[in-house]
Parts: sequence; structure tokens; C-alpha cells
Amino acid sequence: MSRLSQELEAALDTLSKAVLSQPVDKTGASKVSIRPLQSRGGRAFQVEAIRGTQAFHQNLNAGQLMELFQQELDGRFRQALIVTETESAQFTLKTNGSYRRTASAAVQRPGSPRGNDREKRYLLEEGEAVPALVDLGVFTPDYRIVKARYDKYRQINRFVELIDQAFRADPRKEITILDFGCGKSYLTFILYHYFAVKKGMAVKIIGYDLKKDVVEHCNAIAEKYGYTGLSFHHADVSRDTLYDQRVDMVVSLHACDTATDYALNYAVGKGADYIFSVPCCQHELNAAMKKGGELDVFLRHGVVRERMAALLTDEIRTLILEDLGYTVDVIEFTDLENSPKNLMLRAKRTGRRSHAGRDLARSLCARYGFTQTLLELTEGL
Repeated sequence: MSRLSQELEAALDTLSKAVLSQPVDKTGASKVSIRPLQSRGGRAFQVEAIRGTQAFHQNLNAGQLMELFQQELDGRFRQALIVTETESAQFTLKTNGSYRRTASAAVQRPGSPRGNDREKRYLLEEGEAVPALVDLGVFTPDYRIVKARYDKYRQINRFVELIDQAFRADPRKEITILDFGCGKSYLTFILYHYFAVKKGMAVKIIGYDLKKDVVEHCNAIAEKYGYTGLSFHHADVSRDTLYDQRVDMVVSLHACDTATDYALNYAVGKGADYIFSVPCCQHELNAAMKKGGELDVFLRHGVVRERMAALLTDEIRTLILEDLGYTVDVIEFTDLENSPKNLMLRAKRTGRRSHAGRDLARSLCARYGFTQTLLELTEGL
């Protein structure tokens, strides 16, 4: 049994989650997540495998999980994260096929506050009636936090905090929001709760996603609780006809690769007042960059190249948005242990336009031989 399999087996009794990412080839899943379940037969585990735009699930007992892990998953991914109730550990695949532990940290769990968390007050408190979060598995029926979903609860509150910072003093009484790549829509439902319930505004939110089954499930929840201003639609932001009326805010959380660029282009074209974007899976620059200058030092090693390309992509997006009349903050959205895709571009429209940012972006494209989708989409703006 390999070291990673041993680490997972030893962690099963207290496992919060395990995540495998960066596959060594493209024949299998791009990401696999493992989370504990409570079933009639005792402790079980749900395995979620992402293939293309679809998610496949299977529920397994501990023995079945370890058999699957050793036969089909171990050694197939460059990065592995194992989080228990007490520790988060990161593993990296070495060239000889074994894994080495590259980082670890203590995990702060509910009920054991530490440091500044001791006085932490959330905008969405445990016990607050948000029935959609019961259906989505974050709250129990009496609105307590599901233990295994505490990280999601913290992420939700971080999102609400960032939204509240932007809208606390905003006087508007109604708002229209488009959410691209809404997925299971935890945060879409929270947007509706924040604006409709907490702020008492007239709200219209449209969620777009590529997964038809997810869209149907989210629409069923919205209908169940009478969220008349909330609807979900199956659509591809890069090619389908989208909402053509006034839009006040665009959200794009973990839209994959260039889908983020199409969402940002839509927001700019609509003159949206606010943009909240957390990019994900940024492959465009990484695949195309060639040596050409000072950045060559970052192209020597694959993992460094990948991270640099992702950061450069976000910086180019920031330059373009600023040129097109927005102020942009780049902020941490979640803890790294929850997701390595943790940078948010938070933009507010000012109307003050420039051209220096896009000039710099074009210069980088020419020097290093890549193209950038948002730059191309906004050439005429």
C-alpha cells in the first residue's frame, strides 16, 4: 500500500474531505472529491468525480473506498489534499510515482475557537432560517451546521461579507443579478437571501450552468420555497443567448478557464455596476506561453509556470477592467485549504476609461506569444 493510501486509510475515522486534482493524463476525471456520509449502515463516503462538465457520484463503505482508491486513483493525480477534524495535509506526486507531504496545518473546527476566531461573528449565523441550505446539505432541519459542511458554511459567510461590504451603503431598492457557472448554487441562494430577506429588496437573480440536472434541482428548490425572483437556466456563456435587459451585478464563481472571460465581457458590455469573479482552471496562457523576456525564469518548472500563468491571466483581466471603467480589488476569497482557486476579482463601475492597461496586455501577448480571451473580446469596446 502506497504512502497516500496509508494516509487516507488512517484518516477515515475523522475525515472531513479528501481532494485529488491535477491529473497526470486526460483519460480520467479532472478532479475527485471524497466526503463522509452518515448512512443507516454506519459511516460511508461519497466519491465525486468530475469528467468534463459532468459530476459522477458513488457512495461506498470504507473497504470499497480503499479498494477504489488504490486501484483507480492513487498515483493518477499530481496533488492530493486530506483534511481531518484536526489536520489539513497536502501531498505532491514525485517523479518516481510516490507522494511526499508538502504542507500541513492544524484545522480549526466549530466549538473550539482560537485567536481572532474567538470573537468572530458571521452575517449568516447558525440557526438563521435559510431553508434552501437544508436542501443543499449545509444546515440540518433545525438550522444547525452540518459538521462535514463547516468549510462550506465559512465560505458562504465570506461571500456574504464581501457582498455586504459593497452594498452596505448602496441605496437601491431593487437589483438584477446574473450568476454564471452557478453549479449547486449555494451562493446563489445566499445572494437571494441576503438581498430579499436581509435587505428587503426586490430581487431578480438568474443562474446559468452547463449541467441540466443541477439546473433542474436548483429550480425545484427555488419553487419549493417560493423564491419567485430566482430562476436557473441551462446555457453556455460563451455561445448562448443570455438575458438582454438591464443587469446590475454579475457573479462568476469558478467558471472554468475562458468562461470567466466571457462572463466578464458580458458584464462590461451590460455596464454592470458590480462584478464578483473567482476564476478557475486557467489553462489558456499556460498552454501557449513561449520564452520572450524577463518572465522566462517562471517557465522552467511546470507547477511554477502554471501558477504564474494563472496570476498573469488575472492581472491582465484586472488591467482590462480598469481600462473599461472599473475599480478592481484582488482579494482572497477562501482559505487555501478549502480551494487553491481563492482569488476574487471584485470590481465596481466608475465610468473612467483608459487604454494603458490594454496596451500593456497587448505588449505581453506579443512578447510571450499567447492570446488572452477577454482582451480579444473587448477589442471594440
